[in-house]
Amino acid sequence: MLLLSWNLMISKNKIKSLKTLKVKKYRIRNKKALLEGKRLIDEAINSGADIETIWFTKDALDHHSNALLIDKIKSQKILYDEMTLDDLDELSNTENSQGIIAEISIEKYADSKINNIKDDNLLILDGLSDPGNLGTILRTCAWYNIKSVILTSDCVEPFNLKCLRSGVGAHFYFDHITHANREDVIKYLNENNYDVHCATLEGKDISEVTLNNKWAIILGSEAHGLHDDFNVFDSITIPGDGKIESLNASVACGIILDRLINK
Repeated sequence: MLLLSWNLMISKNKIKSLKTLKVKKYRIRNKKALLEGKRLIDEAINSGADIETIWFTKDALDHHSNALLIDKIKSQKILYDEMTLDDLDELSNTENSQGIIAEISIEKYADSKINNIKDDNLLILDGLSDPGNLGTILRTCAWYNIKSVILTSDCVEPFNLKCLRSGVGAHFYFDHITHANREDVIKYLNENNYDVHCATLEGKDISEVTLNNKWAIILGSEAHGLHDDFNVFDSITIPGDGKIESLNASVACGIILDRLINK
C-alpha cells in the first residue's frame, strides 16, 4: 500500500464518515471502528490488526516521541495522512488527545459466529454492561492466550472507544469475539463437550476443580450475576476472607484464568 503525501489533507466527507463510527449502529453496519491514542494504535499494529488509515495532527507528526511509531507505520506500509486538531477533536473521545487516530476494519469479528469456534477454551460473558470492565477482561484473556470470547446478546458492544481504550489493543489478538443468545450458547457448549463452570458467590472452591477436557468459564456482571438459564451448569467460586460483597468482574476473571491455566 502506498503512503500518502502530507499535502493530501483529509476531506470533510471523510470526517463525517469517521464521526459515524462513534455510534454503535454504524460500527456494526460498516464493520469499522475508531482507535485513538499512541499506545492503542501501536499495539494494534503489533497484533497485525486490519488498520485502514492512521491520521496525525501536525504537532503529533513532528513530536520526537512518535518517531518510532511513524517508522513502524512506514515499515508496515500502513496508509497515513494528516488531520487538523479541530477535525480530530470532532472524533476524539478523550479530553487530552494525543493527536493520533485510526480507522480499523472489524469485519473479522462482525462476521464471527459461535459455530465457527473450534476446540478453544472459552470465556463467556453474560450481561456485562461496563465497557471499561470488558476491555480489561479482554486484555486479561489476551495475556493468558484465550483466543475466543462469547458475549451474550445483552453485553456491551466491544468496539466502542472506551472499551477499546481499556483493552489497549487486546481485541486484535482474538480469533473470535462474538455475540450469541443464551440458548445458543448453552446448545453449543453441550454439543461440543465442554467442561463448563459458572463463576458465582456460592459455587465449588475453584482450587478443587479438576480439568479433564476443554473448558468454558461463564462470568456475569458484578451487579446482576448470571442469568438463571445458566443454572444447568456447575458453579465455582473464589473463596475470600473479607466481608466485601463481591469482586469486580475483571478482577475475578484474572484470578479464575490464572488458577485454571496453571493447574
